[in-house]
Amino acid sequence: MLRQTEPISGLAVGSTAAGKGFRRGTGDGHAPDEGGRFSRGVQIILRSRTTNAYVIAVGTPFILVLLRLALSPVLKDSGPFLFFTPAVMISAWYGGFGPGMVASVLGAALGNYFFVGPIGFDFDSVSIARMVVFLLVGAQISWLSGAMLNAKERLEARVRERTAELEFQKTLLESQSNASLDGIMVAADGGMIFHNRRMLDLWDLPSDALVGTLETAVAAMRVRLADDQDPLDQGPMDVDSELPPSVMLRSGKTLEAYSADVRNAEGRSYGRVWYFRDVTERRRMAKQIIEAGEQERQRIGLDLHDDLCPHLAGVACIARVLQRHLEAGCPDQAPSAAQIVELVEQAVRRARDLARGLQPLQLTQDGLGNALRQLASNVESLYQVQSVCRLSEEGIELEDTATVIQVYHIAQEAVNNAVRHGRAGRIDIELSRVGSGVELQIRDDGVGIPADPAPGLGLHAMRHRARLVGGTLAVERGSGGKGTSVTCRLPARRNAAGGSPQKAG
Repeated sequence: MLRQTEPISGLAVGSTAAGKGFRRGTGDGHAPDEGGRFSRGVQIILRSRTTNAYVIAVGTPFILVLLRLALSPVLKDSGPFLFFTPAVMISAWYGGFGPGMVASVLGAALGNYFFVGPIGFDFDSVSIARMVVFLLVGAQISWLSGAMLNAKERLEARVRERTAELEFQKTLLESQSNASLDGIMVAADGGMIFHNRRMLDLWDLPSDALVGTLETAVAAMRVRLADDQDPLDQGPMDVDSELPPSVMLRSGKTLEAYSADVRNAEGRSYGRVWYFRDVTERRRMAKQIIEAGEQERQRIGLDLHDDLCPHLAGVACIARVLQRHLEAGCPDQAPSAAQIVELVEQAVRRARDLARGLQPLQLTQDGLGNALRQLASNVESLYQVQSVCRLSEEGIELEDTATVIQVYHIAQEAVNNAVRHGRAGRIDIELSRVGSGVELQIRDDGVGIPADPAPGLGLHAMRHRARLVGGTLAVERGSGGKGTSVTCRLPARRNAAGGSPQKAG
């Protein structure tokens, strides 16, 4: 199962100023001289564009004069200035207000000289009025075109600046992800968007395995798994779990798995991101700690069985001898001695039961099934609570002895909770195969777990034990709101490291 974390709602990196200062920086954070060369190159390009704009402003009117003269038989007495409007528009569009006005003035002069009357300048009132109108129209076209050109240049500059900032942020995020100890993979619309180098290292994949579609990436990852499962979608997560679920690889690695939607502030989804963390060593050390604790429990059980129980048995024998002497010499004191004998014998029985619980030798000798039967028998004898143990007829194999021990202690803690807190009159212990996994269920008819239970050590310990063996734990009220049901589900598969599975019964 994958831990479903909160959606990632933003990936902002640094301030705008930081982006400007480092967007062309090198890996050590120092800006190179390339930025200065780039600025100088832009200035040269701008200067050459301005020169070209004035060349166009001067050249296009003369070109239009030649064109007008060539078309004079067709155009005849058409307006002498209107023909130069395209020159104004082209010059203003390319160069802005200045080149547009140059083309307007030059067009007015050339029109007056060549096309008002006989070749030569004519400054009568009608010609001057027509020139003024043309110049006003040219000024308007030049101003509008210049404003549009300036707005376009500002927008392009903003786009270039923002693109550089985004490129810097992208580079920075890629550097951070490649430096991460987690394997990171991002996909959207069925296609792969990004993966870091650590992802390939963790899964032992070739460089092209996570390129292309998400389906091909999942297929490549599935080959590396120790069992047949979907590495990216393994069902709902246990909401009460403090640690994410994990996947096991054929190489022996154990990877914790996280996933989350990538969303913007408006909630729009841009895909999904997966994180994988290598916890092989951490899980191994945790298992060693649990095993060390189990060994200590067994040592205490042995001490109780081999030291305290014989000691109490000796005290019981002495008390029994004392009882016989008192019966012969002081009959009125004999009942007190008999009471002492009875209390000591009860202490011996309780000590033996405690030793048996601390040191369940049958877990490694006869399997989990016999241990659970013995647990039910002990509950009946110690607490006078009816206990029934049912085992699946199919053979159930668990990963190793450590898994068997953890499952037994989960059952032991659930039974103790049912007796001490649930005030149960009947307890059912059932071990069965469900699909390809194993399910342990303990049900009682007691008062039932509260809707919002206070976090206790027992419940925390059961969940922790279930996680250590790759399982899940669910605690809920029984059917009809009566009693409590504790269900532990775990895989029944061979250990990825090659360990032999242990029979459960």
